[in-house]
Amino acid sequence: MRIYLTLNSSASSGFKDFTWKNIFYNSLLEMGHDVVFFSYENATYFKGKKTSSISIISENIYNNFIKHHNKKKFDLFFSYYHNLNVNTELFKKLKGKVLRVNYTTNFHQINVYEDLLKEVDLSIYASIEAKSYFENKNIKSYYMPFAALKSKSKNVTLKNGKLSFVGTAYGSRSYYIYRLLQNKFPIDIYGSNWKKSGRINSLLRSIKLQKEILLNNKNSIDTAYKNLNNLILNQINSKYCECINDPLDDFGYTQLLLNSSIILNIPESRYNHDYSNHKVLIGANLRDFEVPALGSFLLTQYNDEISSMFDLKKEIETFKNEWEMVDKIKFYLKKPNLSLKIAEAGQRRVNIEHLWIHRLEALFLFLNKNFF
Repeated sequence: MRIYLTLNSSASSGFKDFTWKNIFYNSLLEMGHDVVFFSYENATYFKGKKTSSISIISENIYNNFIKHHNKKKFDLFFSYYHNLNVNTELFKKLKGKVLRVNYTTNFHQINVYEDLLKEVDLSIYASIEAKSYFENKNIKSYYMPFAALKSKSKNVTLKNGKLSFVGTAYGSRSYYIYRLLQNKFPIDIYGSNWKKSGRINSLLRSIKLQKEILLNNKNSIDTAYKNLNNLILNQINSKYCECINDPLDDFGYTQLLLNSSIILNIPESRYNHDYSNHKVLIGANLRDFEVPALGSFLLTQYNDEISSMFDLKKEIETFKNEWEMVDKIKFYLKKPNLSLKIAEAGQRRVNIEHLWIHRLEALFLFLNKNFF
């Protein structure tokens, strides 16, 4: 199949990695498809200068598509964009020329995808919780959960005795990490916004909170929680700055996962990042597959999605609250042989069922059955 692929190569807000390019471009080539890749990074340049104009970026993508399409027609336009990346005009102009498929993640922020959902032929979603949303709105969709690339690295059986966390400082993550630091666990933290001082934000939010309380404003709960997170980040930076590290590149990320005794994952996301919202999305994310794919021990938040994909306690381990998280870290740091056994079993499961090749093969069966 001839495929036009366009997306942001990076999955990180803090470092230039090539996660999504490696996942989709490399996998599609490995499957034997004829793929033309045009990155979002390239689309953000106009006449040699960087632009943030969504209309210009969208036009750049369309023009690049047409240039290649006129030489040899594409069967599939595959993108991974939301409303803040491109406009609906891009997909409107593509209508009738090619099958338009767009990948969507971060269901807790589905509002940033909604305009595009109406203009594509198929929307792929990565969280099972999104299923009812797409069905209720009668949007043509396909569930494709996250997965991992097959590891090309040699397994490390002698781990470093440390706990690692990789991810941006948002939501409840700072709270969980703070509790681990208080318990004096040997932990390394990598990601964006951990080193960001929240002192000024804390002061401003404190003033804002007092005003909202006086006015009985409905946003006071959200402001209070975010202010608490700022205060916790201040404490982490003040007392445990030696544990905080910058985001990693692809090689550094792989090496960290290979050598850590435990990799902690906290996929919890409050809907729209609003703490007054009672809904929380906890589903399987990239890390939940990348860690076991490398033969390393994963400790992640429990959710129905991840429990349907792995045999808990035998292939990965989960926690439901901060106390269980602390207890399990204490236990597994003292049981390296057991954690290694679980990690190796998790790797076997990923290689059998949860590689990106498996996901994409299933997707193309669906496409061939329903569109071609």
